[in-house]
Amino acid sequence: MIKKPAITLALALLFYAGSAFTDGYVVHAEEFSADVVTRMDSGNISGKLYFKNNQMNRNDMMGMIMIMNRPHVYQVFTSTKKYHVSDVEALEKENPMAGASDFQAWAKENNMKKVGTESIEGFTCDIYEGDVIFDEQSGQAAHMKFWLSRKLQYPLKTDSMMPPPVGRVTTVLQNIKTGRQPAHLFEIPDGYAAADSMEQAMGMPDMSQFSEGQTPSAEQMDEMMKQVQEMMKNMKQE
Repeated sequence: MIKKPAITLALALLFYAGSAFTDGYVVHAEEFSADVVTRMDSGNISGKLYFKNNQMNRNDMMGMIMIMNRPHVYQVFTSTKKYHVSDVEALEKENPMAGASDFQAWAKENNMKKVGTESIEGFTCDIYEGDVIFDEQSGQAAHMKFWLSRKLQYPLKTDSMMPPPVGRVTTVLQNIKTGRQPAHLFEIPDGYAAADSMEQAMGMPDMSQFSEGQTPSAEQMDEMMKQVQEMMKNMKQE
């Protein structure tokens, strides 16, 4: 199968950036919800985070609901009424922080340094910064900085510089409200069907029709781009 086109990679990184810390191991942390604002060179995207515990949490963004129920990850798309099931190991291939079990230990393992403290939304945060390799084969790295709340033991802000076409990605939590989160938020809604692949769940073009090294024709590329644009339009309308 041919490799994912750049637009697909950009979309995947966008989604994972918005949910970069859904698998953090937290001891005695409070349940909370928060608005999530992700800023990219192409514009801002708003979402919602619901944190239940170290095993279960949810992130909503651009028509996608990402539910972490360790060890499984459910990526639910409202535009297609489909969802894809993966696991933490698969998610970690796209986002190096997805498998983090302890943020301070993860920062140390990746040679990130504590560079200061800052208050966000009234929560004191320790700031960590460094270069993190996200592609072992190519050695590509992203310069990353995150603000870890001492009370919630959860990053309230992240700032990453990704290679093109993604660029700078900054995610900030706002309007943080502590309190119990309803169990139904972490369940797949009724009427949704399981998809065989992430692309199928998203409504992306089917790339499996092309064998390794085969290049789509100009007409096929044009049709795939139209599908991608239509998918993005539908997701933005959510």
